Amino acid sequence: METIVENEEKNLLEVEHLRVSFHTYAGEVQAVRDISYTVKPGECLAIVGESGSGKTVSSKAVMGLIEKPQGEIKEGSRITFDGQDVLKFTEKQWEKFRGNDVAMIFQDPMTSLNPTTKVGKQIVEAILLHNKMSHEDAAKRAVELLRMVEIPNPEERFGQYPYEFSGGMRQRVVIAIALACNPRLMIADEPTTALDVTIQAQILRLLRKIQKENNTAIIMITHDLGVVAGMADKIIVMYSGKIMEQGSVRDIFYHPKHPYTRALLKAAPSLKGNGKEELQVIPGTPPDLINPPAGCGFSTRCSLCLKVCKQYPPQSHDFGEGHSCTCWLYHPRTVQVLGEEKINNMLEEQ
Repeated sequence: METIVENEEKNLLEVEHLRVSFHTYAGEVQAVRDISYTVKPGECLAIVGESGSGKTVSSKAVMGLIEKPQGEIKEGSRITFDGQDVLKFTEKQWEKFRGNDVAMIFQDPMTSLNPTTKVGKQIVEAILLHNKMSHEDAAKRAVELLRMVEIPNPEERFGQYPYEFSGGMRQRVVIAIALACNPRLMIADEPTTALDVTIQAQILRLLRKIQKENNTAIIMITHDLGVVAGMADKIIVMYSGKIMEQGSVRDIFYHPKHPYTRALLKAAPSLKGNGKEELQVIPGTPPDLINPPAGCGFSTRCSLCLKVCKQYPPQSHDFGEGHSCTCWLYHPRTVQVLGEEKINNMLEEQ
C-alpha cells in the first residue's frame, strides 16, 4: 500500500542560533544572544519587545546591515534564505539580495527618503538598480507603484518632493520603494510609530493587502502588541537579546506563558474599560548587555522570580503547535515541587 506524505511548505527564511555583538569602548554589547525562528512564504511574523531588546538588530543581520568592525555576527550563527546561506554572501551578492529578495521599511520615512530628490526619481532609481529596463518604463512602473500604495493622483505626485507629502503618504512612498522589485520578504521596522491611529490603521491595511496579493512574507518589528493583533500569523516576544516566548497570535494573546509576555499585555490599554483605569507598568530596567545576567534576563523585574532564575539561564519549553516559552516556571522539577495549579495561580495573581 502506497503511503502519501503531505509536503509541508518550506521555510523562506531560517534564522538559527543568531548572536550579534557590538564592540564599544565600554566593552562588548551582546545585542542578540542566540535566537532562532523561521518564516514561511506569505507569512507575517511579528517581533515585539521593549527598546533595546534586539528586535531591529536581528532584522538588520538578515539584511546584511551589521557594520564591521564595530558590529559582529558571531561564529555559529546561521541565516538561510530559500536555502542560501546569506552569511557567506559577497558584497555583490548582498547588493543583489537587498531589494530583489528582501526589502526593509524603516520607521522614519524622512530619514529613508532624500529630501532634495523628487519621490518619483527615488522610486525609479530603486527599480533601475535591480532591473534592466528603459528609464521611461521604470517611470511608468514607479507611477504604478504609487497607485498600488494608494497615493491619489500618482502621476502628479511622481514629480513632488518628500516635504510635500504628509507623514502617512511618505511612509507609503517608502513602501512603494520597498516593492520596486517585488521582494519575497519585507521587513517593516516600526512602520507606524510616528503616525496617528487612523493613518496607522491605513498603513497596516495596506501591508496586509500587499501580503495577500503578492504572497509576500512580512517581518513586523514593533513594541506595540496592539499593532500586530490583526496582522501577524506568529509572534516572537524578545527581551534582553533573547526570545522569551513565541507562538501564534491566539497563543500569545489568550494563552501567554512567560511572565514578561503577560506583563506586556497588562501594560497595554484595554478597550473594555471606561478609560479611567491605571495602566500597569513593568518596574525596573532591562539588564546591561555588556555584562548580561547569568540567569534569566527578566529575573530582576519579575514578580515570580525563583532563586534558580538568577543563577542559570532557563531552557525553552514546548507547548505544542509552535508555542514555546523560555522560563524556569515550566521546568519539570519546578512543576513537581510547586504543582501546576500553584504555578497557574501565581501567574494569574502576577
